[in-house]
Amino acid sequence: MDAQQQQILTRRLRFIRRWPAIAGLVALLTLGFYGWVFIKQPLLVNPQSVIQLVQMPSPDSATLTLLAVIAPILFLTVGGLILLLLLFVTLGLINEGRLIRQILAQTEATTAKKI
Repeated sequence: MDAQQQQILTRRLRFIRRWPAIAGLVALLTLGFYGWVFIKQPLLVNPQSVIQLVQMPSPDSATLTLLAVIAPILFLTVGGLILLLLLFVTLGLINEGRLIRQILAQTEATTAKKI
C-alpha cells in the first residue's frame, strides 16, 4: 500500500470516528424539531388534534377527515425515515471502519515481516 492510499484510509477513519457526533446532532435536531412541531403546530403531527378540528362544522367533512389522518402520519413517517437513514449510514460506517482497521493492521504486519 502506498502513502496516498494510506492517507485516504486515515482520512476516512477520521471521518468515521467523527460520524457518531454528526449523526447524534442530526438525530437530536430532528427529534427536537418534531417536539417543537408537536407543541407549536400539533395539526402536523397529532392526528387527535386534527380530528378534533375537523369535527367542528365545516364543508366536505370526508376529505378533511382523510387529511386529518394522512397528514400527521406522513409527517411522522418522514421523520422516521430520516432517523432510519442515519441508523443505516452509521451501521455502514461502523463496518467500513472495522474493515479499514483490518487493512491497516495487515499492512503493518506485512511491513514488519519485511523488516
